[in-house]
Amino acid sequence: MRALLLPALLAATPAFAGDPVTADEFDALTLGRSMSWSESGMVYGLEQYLPGRRVRWAAVGEDCTLGHWYADGPAICFKYETDVEPDCWIITRSATGFDAAYTTSPPGTPPVTVAVTPDPPACPGPEVGS
Repeated sequence: MRALLLPALLAATPAFAGDPVTADEFDALTLGRSMSWSESGMVYGLEQYLPGRRVRWAAVGEDCTLGHWYADGPAICFKYETDVEPDCWIITRSATGFDAAYTTSPPGTPPVTVAVTPDPPACPGPEVGS
């Protein structure tokens, strides 16, 4: 009976739950793609992942800003041209893409959902045409 129970438990528990993705894994899973970032089911921004760990971010209804990402221990940090400090996240795989927990969020804070989206951010601001 125990021999049957362990495989059933492993099948019911995603292997990726709770394990932070590495920088190399994150790069392989995001490069050339666009991802939506949402909280409580509401998309609040889109990010396009470019070569060289560069990114183009746009909060919904806002201009795009360029930046880059890098690993800092288990965290993936994003630093945009308008930031003084980076935004760092612990990113884990989920059934729909990624879950991201801001490194400074209090314990128990629901994660942000990050999922592949077909369209890059619309850049209504000064970068249009550049």
